[in-house]
Amino acid sequence: MEPKINMVRNGWNQIRLQNKHGMCLDCLDYGGIVTRIDAFDRSGQLANVALGYKDMNEYTDNSPYFGALIGRVAGRIAGASFTAEGKQIHVQANEGANHLHGGANGLHQIRFETETFTSARGSGVRFHHRSPDGDGGYPGNVDIDITYTLTDDNEWILSYTAKTDKRTPLTLTNHTYFNLAGEKGATIHDHVLEMDASAYLELDNELIATGNVIKAKGSLFDFSQGRAFRQGLEDGIEQNRCVGNGYDHYFLLDHTKHESVRVYEPKSGRVLSMETTQPGLVLYTGNGLGSEPELTDGPSRKYGGFCLEAQASPASLQYDDLPHIWLEPGTIYKHETVYRFSTQ
Repeated sequence: MEPKINMVRNGWNQIRLQNKHGMCLDCLDYGGIVTRIDAFDRSGQLANVALGYKDMNEYTDNSPYFGALIGRVAGRIAGASFTAEGKQIHVQANEGANHLHGGANGLHQIRFETETFTSARGSGVRFHHRSPDGDGGYPGNVDIDITYTLTDDNEWILSYTAKTDKRTPLTLTNHTYFNLAGEKGATIHDHVLEMDASAYLELDNELIATGNVIKAKGSLFDFSQGRAFRQGLEDGIEQNRCVGNGYDHYFLLDHTKHESVRVYEPKSGRVLSMETTQPGLVLYTGNGLGSEPELTDGPSRKYGGFCLEAQASPASLQYDDLPHIWLEPGTIYKHETVYRFSTQ
């Protein structure tokens, strides 16, 4: 179906993508923010499975980054600095002494140029932005193009491309919070995650990667056979406790399976699967939620949603043994992530 555009506030446009089955995805040209995803349960009923604000005005702050595009660098840069071509580069320290999610004026705060389309894959919207040299402290003019496509196979496809005229770090992602229950007041405790990742990065008390790559096998970070979030949220080890009881960790994907992630919600029967070209992802379980303004489906609550932030890790700026995030002039940054909705 043709995308529908509706002005919602201050000139922002909301774009609705809908497939032939009736599944919908709503997003803004501001921040590329996904405000709603209506997906089917096992009985064929639609419900919203993405966290978002009831009042659109709240997205001007959006400290949890609900639904937003994240960049130039997703994640935390220790000490808000790195070295590029022999020079120390300083970016904005917006989380203590560290840099988080591109800084206060990252992509989540950008009004994108947009173009809607229909194709053989489905209907979609293209987001374009030129981030100028020195933007947030980052070197290089960077042209960023991101496409959302909703297919008739109930897939949400995110395609990212970018180019630069100076060597610069870049790793982009989307920060949608999912709750497959689709129920007011539901948490993610009983969601079951299966993930093709045998290692994760250890964090310190500032949520900065220490450089230690930890084997997940046999621990609460081992999702190879499927594991409910509950134990990691309630009875976790020190790595769970240091992030506020839960997960906020970078997992290194093994890429031995077509789909790297599968999340199942037993009551509704909804399944969310993910495949990506990225080397890993940040799993975040909403440990810091609960004090936000009212959401679309009721009050915000701790563990109200989970994020699967497919990206490379900014810890590679400090540790050379991790997949790097450098973009060079003359090369193209190109990645794709697919979220697939089904039932069981």
